[in-house]
Amino acid sequence: MNMSNTPLVFIVVEDRQNKALSLCRESAARAQEPLVVLSSTDAGPDYERLCASYVHLSSNSPEFEKICFRRYFLLAAFLDANPDCREFVLIDSDVLLFRGIGAHIRRVAGKADFSGSFMRPPPGWDPCQISPHVSYWSAMGLRRFLAFVLNTYATPSGRRKLRAIAARFSSRGVRGGVSDMTLLHLWAHASGNAEPINRVFGGRVIDHNINGGHNLHPSEFEVRGGAKRLVQIDGLPRVVKPTGEMIDVLALHFQGSAKMAMAHALEGRTGMVALLTYALHFARRAKNFAFVFSLRSRRAVEAGRLADAPASK
Repeated sequence: MNMSNTPLVFIVVEDRQNKALSLCRESAARAQEPLVVLSSTDAGPDYERLCASYVHLSSNSPEFEKICFRRYFLLAAFLDANPDCREFVLIDSDVLLFRGIGAHIRRVAGKADFSGSFMRPPPGWDPCQISPHVSYWSAMGLRRFLAFVLNTYATPSGRRKLRAIAARFSSRGVRGGVSDMTLLHLWAHASGNAEPINRVFGGRVIDHNINGGHNLHPSEFEVRGGAKRLVQIDGLPRVVKPTGEMIDVLALHFQGSAKMAMAHALEGRTGMVALLTYALHFARRAKNFAFVFSLRSRRAVEAGRLADAPASK
């Protein structure tokens, strides 16, 4: 439950020093929001328990997925060392914060123990994912989530549920599978904490992913270049609905190669954000085309070899 008379601390779990983290720090300072960076990698015995029972069901590497889970145990250790911290906001290092974000999150989270970010799935396909890149947590909510994660991986019924989700990805030929975002989805829905933090609320919004116009809803905002169209007014960015209505955006998420545009967005150079993301968009398309062309070429060569091979007797 929100404790409005206590500071709402923003926390990044990141053991690497990089440009994105530096820009994230700068944005928090400008927004006048307290930011804590947890750089430890010692997540304690509960994390070791998870690693012992972990079943890998993702197209990403096991090391990457375990690191994603590790941050929650590091957060629990921080809370144990700081018992006065009753609530916090977890953010990724590729997120920029803007003035008013703390007050907005208090309002949008309400009395929930957790609120994360997601895109509403299209009919017929639900990836079962909630992203924590900007997520509100109560201390009790985090502890309950960790208990849920440990129980899910340690029990046959929990592992069956995760394997069923992974099988849906495999049957569709979609990259991804089971990750911490899957566990967040399952727990949030089971515990009544599934209200999205990235919904438009009071004329303000938190960005799910700057790459493209989707947010909570498909094509929710206009696109310029390869990203959401940004308009700078009074030192703050706004996104634009297809109707022309402008919405204050209080956090921007620069997923993947879009991190290259963070500095431009922080300084209000919206035109440069559009140009850079446009170039990155076409670079991704070219990379995908090259991958598909290479894959088809290899298949053609292999088919030719089979055709030329002598028939079996």
